Amino acid sequence: MTTTVALLLASGPLMAEEIELKLAHVQPQSHVFHKGAEKFSETLKDLSGGEMTVSIYSDGVMGGERSLLESLQIGSVDLVTVTSALTSTFSDDYAMFSLPFLFASYEDVFRILDDESITKDLGQDLIGKGIRPIAYWIGGARSYYGTDPVNELGDFSGMKIRTMADPYYVKTWEALGALPTPLPFGEVYTAMQTKMVDGAEGAVNTYVSKKFYEVSPNVALINYVYSVQPLHIAESTWQKLNDEQRGWVLEAAQASADYERKMLMEVDDALRETLDEHNVKVTEPAIEPMRKAVEPVYADFREEYGDEVYTLVEKILAQ
Repeated sequence: MTTTVALLLASGPLMAEEIELKLAHVQPQSHVFHKGAEKFSETLKDLSGGEMTVSIYSDGVMGGERSLLESLQIGSVDLVTVTSALTSTFSDDYAMFSLPFLFASYEDVFRILDDESITKDLGQDLIGKGIRPIAYWIGGARSYYGTDPVNELGDFSGMKIRTMADPYYVKTWEALGALPTPLPFGEVYTAMQTKMVDGAEGAVNTYVSKKFYEVSPNVALINYVYSVQPLHIAESTWQKLNDEQRGWVLEAAQASADYERKMLMEVDDALRETLDEHNVKVTEPAIEPMRKAVEPVYADFREEYGDEVYTLVEKILAQ
């Protein structure tokens, strides 16, 4: 073996001079996730001096969230951002973010996600499954939108509400008196248009960007879940990068998270005006009766995941 070859082998994974990464998400280009993806792309290109570039695939063109994570596992896509609820089906660590009324505000969420004592060990079991979390975006505060207005807890009684296929989202809506109906995100508009469901739960910024107000003219701001949105990189891609390239990726990921959160807050601040422009009726039901109604959901979570995981939940609630 020549000295040159030996040195090359000792230096770690070899990469082509230019690396193009694929980043996919399910939202339209008007969404803050796309803006976060663009920030990641721009920052990574700048940091690497053009050595690393990113192609962004929006609107679910690379598949739904589950298929994106599965594609990440086999390395056919390099980066994805998906909900913590979907991520929890691959790692129990993320299930706590599906608990209702865990956070009181965006400021609470940002503080927790920037607290290394809470996030440093999150998702370590994902790595063995080919998925590595590198940053945390926020998908907005999830509320209700539907055909009929909601003024109080009792108004949810008997409503068919589209939820994500997350067991604790389902348990929450059952506790609130509704009939949860899990459906893929891509079917929400049609389901409401055809009256297959009476309404749905989701982030109001997404409600606006997907024009759900066309078929669902009522919003009840309950902010029952602040949707944590991990940015993941394929472990197979990560292992091909050298230390310097990994540093660029992590720095770009944090820059994208900071920027995405900033854009989210700007969008959120303008939501009321946007909803008024589209003649959406907005209500703000009392939250305390809902908090009381979902207490059994926390008991179920503790029983399922044990005291060790629940200690982390209690730490967040005490913040």
